[in-house]
Amino acid sequence: MRLKFLLILLIVVFSKANAQKQKKKQLQRIDSLSLDSLRDYELRLGGLGYSMVRDFDEEVRITSGRNFIRQFGRALRVKNSYYYPFDSLKNLMVIYSPDEMFRIFTWNVATNDETFRYFGVIQMNPEKIAKLNKSQEIFQSFYPLIDRSDSIADFLFVSVDQNKWFGASYYKIIKTNFAKKDYYTLLGWDGAGPATNKKVADVLYFEEGKPMFGAPIFDLNKKRKYYRMVFEFNNQATIALRYDEKRKYLIYENIVPDKPSNTGFVEHYYPDGSFDYLIWKNGIWVKQKGFLEVIQ
Repeated sequence: MRLKFLLILLIVVFSKANAQKQKKKQLQRIDSLSLDSLRDYELRLGGLGYSMVRDFDEEVRITSGRNFIRQFGRALRVKNSYYYPFDSLKNLMVIYSPDEMFRIFTWNVATNDETFRYFGVIQMNPEKIAKLNKSQEIFQSFYPLIDRSDSIADFLFVSVDQNKWFGASYYKIIKTNFAKKDYYTLLGWDGAGPATNKKVADVLYFEEGKPMFGAPIFDLNKKRKYYRMVFEFNNQATIALRYDEKRKYLIYENIVPDKPSNTGFVEHYYPDGSFDYLIWKNGIWVKQKGFLEVIQ
């Protein structure tokens, strides 16, 4: 037991040391003047982020959120800011695409009615887009995301751009490819309201340098293919929505009403302990027959 504990401790220490080494290597790509500016922005953003999350006054939270967006936009305009981690900002979720083409920041502001306003930014890798923009400047350095999820009609069957984003806090990016086109499936969480939460599987792709969300790539054996999958359920529950890297399965937990009379009332939906899964085939996430018996 003691040997096992020591081995685990060594792995943790090694992982932390390796992460610190990688961070130092990335920061070396930023000149000293830009690095000072980014550190200054990070300090300001830290104060705004605290107010945005912790203040009891809704108006203060919203105002802090607006100022946070402005300051963050200025920070991302600093040369080589892509290599700056902003890791002291605990209110931000940041994930990188597997091909290091971009990273996505997402965050939210809570309102008094227990809903959330979502905010996000896609920041492109400057080295990647420099190659893509050689003949014609198509890609921008970053793209703000405007949450319009409450006003998107028929949201399960529509593509939207960055200005009509179906807001969520993303925790996973899965890259797939078909017919020379890259698709980035995004897994996220949305605190929908006082009674429900959501898990979301959306897809991001680029059309002539413009980010688009939603595409008919989710085949759940229904009459129509879904452009995104949205699971809404009781806010006291939690469901699995994850990607199995080894088996290449996109896995989701099924939700059902607690009793037949509550069918259609999502605040009464709970996980039933069964799991379905999809595999990527010919440009489509295809639902497989039968339930998944083993979750790793």
